[in-house]
Amino acid sequence: MSFTRRLTLSFVAILVLSLGSVLVQVWGNDTRRRNVWLLQNVINTQAEVNDFSQQLYAAHRKILIVDALRESGERGRINQVERSELLSSIDDLFKREQELNRDLRRYMPEGTYQLLGAAPLLQSWKSNLNDPAAPVLEEDQGRFNALARRLSMNELSLLNRSDEINAQLKEIVSLTNKVALGVFLVALITTFVLGYYMTRYTRRAIRKLQRGTAEWGSGNFDYTIEPMGHDEFGQLAESFNDMASNLRRAMSRVREASRRADAANQAKSGFLANMSHELRTPMNAIIGYSEMLMEEIDDDGDMPASQLRGDVEKIERAGKHLLVLINDVLDISKIEAGRMSLFWEDCDLATVLRDVEATTAPLMEKNGNTLQRHFQLGDKPVRTDVTRFRQILLNLLSNAAKFTHDGTVDLTVTVWQDGDRKGLRAEVADTGIGMSEEQLDRVFDAFVQADLSTTKQYGGSGLGLTISRKFAELLGGRITASSREGQGSRFVLELPLNGEDSSDSSELGHSSDVQGRVLVVDDDPAILDIARRVLSREGFQVSSALSGEEGLRLARQSVPDLIILDVMMPGMDGWQVLNALRSDILLRDVPVLMQSMLNERDLGLLLGANEYLVKPVPREELTSAVRDLLPARGTGNLLLLEQGQLLGAAIARLPGSDHWQVYHTADVSQARKWLVDLPWQLIVVGPHADDSGIANLLSELRTSQWRSVPVLLARDEQDAKTLEEHLSLYLRQIKR
Repeated sequence: MSFTRRLTLSFVAILVLSLGSVLVQVWGNDTRRRNVWLLQNVINTQAEVNDFSQQLYAAHRKILIVDALRESGERGRINQVERSELLSSIDDLFKREQELNRDLRRYMPEGTYQLLGAAPLLQSWKSNLNDPAAPVLEEDQGRFNALARRLSMNELSLLNRSDEINAQLKEIVSLTNKVALGVFLVALITTFVLGYYMTRYTRRAIRKLQRGTAEWGSGNFDYTIEPMGHDEFGQLAESFNDMASNLRRAMSRVREASRRADAANQAKSGFLANMSHELRTPMNAIIGYSEMLMEEIDDDGDMPASQLRGDVEKIERAGKHLLVLINDVLDISKIEAGRMSLFWEDCDLATVLRDVEATTAPLMEKNGNTLQRHFQLGDKPVRTDVTRFRQILLNLLSNAAKFTHDGTVDLTVTVWQDGDRKGLRAEVADTGIGMSEEQLDRVFDAFVQADLSTTKQYGGSGLGLTISRKFAELLGGRITASSREGQGSRFVLELPLNGEDSSDSSELGHSSDVQGRVLVVDDDPAILDIARRVLSREGFQVSSALSGEEGLRLARQSVPDLIILDVMMPGMDGWQVLNALRSDILLRDVPVLMQSMLNERDLGLLLGANEYLVKPVPREELTSAVRDLLPARGTGNLLLLEQGQLLGAAIARLPGSDHWQVYHTADVSQARKWLVDLPWQLIVVGPHADDSGIANLLSELRTSQWRSVPVLLARDEQDAKTLEEHLSLYLRQIKR
């Protein structure tokens, strides 16, 4: 056989081998592509099944809540918007079920899956929501459990299917590699040079990949494989480099999260250690002086009260100090839970500042500091939450006095006005120890002072500035800080002031003769006496009971406008009394204000209480809560904004409307003026042509001090008819 022929045969053989190799690669790539496509769809279907399960569980939980509320006799616990959202969620589940059944048929072999069959359950839920009188079907729970099992089995089948496809992919890759290796060996025998070159190249590329994996395995994620071209080895190297980069970022995030967790844990530990000391200090004084008083009284029973006054005053100071520490923790908890309310009122700013100055005078004298005042207040009252504003200034001034010794504290307060805009700027500057940049960055963080040494030396909870900033934000303003270590600090409070000159509307403020019958039920006579004195001073008629049984008897006799109920009582406790009240057709609509040493607000509201306060309850908070609950059953101001007389005539017909002062206007600007001039208990918006003006007004109501006032809407005649039932709940005045 001639050399040419041999060479030709060799060339043909190499060509055939090459063609075979190409065909194998094409087949392998196509098979891989189809399997990868199928795997992606199977994984997506698995994710959709999981998402459907979660959405179904969420809808099931809401349905259970609706059924529970319905069975408990609660009314008005789910409104039309919530019902519409739940129905929309069920409709979405219908659509998703059809898509999932289609995907299961398409991507799963016959017999390895089960169709969901959720339609009967979803239709039952939908019917139950559309018909409030429909009975609760016991089989719905069985349907739900069966559907949950089918979903779980389908998820498992999808997982097995993805594993099966992965195994097929591995077999295809393995087969392709074997054929390619065979072609490579034959080509190596045919042409040594080509084989030698390919061998060297392959070994070199593999060594680079192995070195990369070894470096990353040892924790060196900064190692990068050098570029290896654009073939499979190069792509694999780029993929490995991308993987290493992702690992680097993940490790960085883990380290940062660990650092933050350590910092938070350190702050928590420091706060707990500090608070344990801070709380024990006044408690020791209270116990110590109380024991000495008892000993002195035992030794000399006729001792004049004047000789005991000093020790009693020390006990009072220690108790107030302890209450301040506890209130700081409770305030920050209420703020973070979104339960801190505001009380807007007109006030004389000069009087408030004099009160703040008098309160902080002992703190200034203690460290030998001088308080310098610079006021530009004008001669008009301002509208703000006086309690929160005073607490912000007290926190800033007490901090300045605490961290300054034999120095100066400057308080500068300026009221400014630019057209319709009115605001206040209060600046507290001291010549104290100051703060570094790092400390300044953390000065408003909760539970954190400059450092632990500062906490040990100066005391405090570390919550004052946090609470002050939160209060400022609630009032629509802000607090900023600047400081230089060793040279003092400066805090600036900026607040918008709501309302104009109130001299023309001084007679439109809150009535001082608010009437209402309040029943207080508590086993502590001191609590009963305090509540009676505080509420009587505000014009309420107060009766009291020392036990749950007596409270129920008095409630059934007189049917009060409000019941203040303690939780922890011997015999019949507050929860039992509340259940009895809500089960009594005569008393179930009476508002109940619960108060207890235990913070179980969520449980109280769930069981039917209208409000829940944690003892000790400040006088202002108690009277504010009572006022908030009584307007729904007593006299109040009602703002009616509508064009025409449709709702006005409906309100006039309703029982109890004669006990309300109705302000009716079609002018949006007039409504805005009345909002500023008067306190309101209810706002009703009826049919009106100015849609944009109404929308802007409603937006302002949601972001102003009136955001807690109920707003009822009726944009057409049909809505107005539906609204009459809701209005009757607010206007009704039960006369017995």
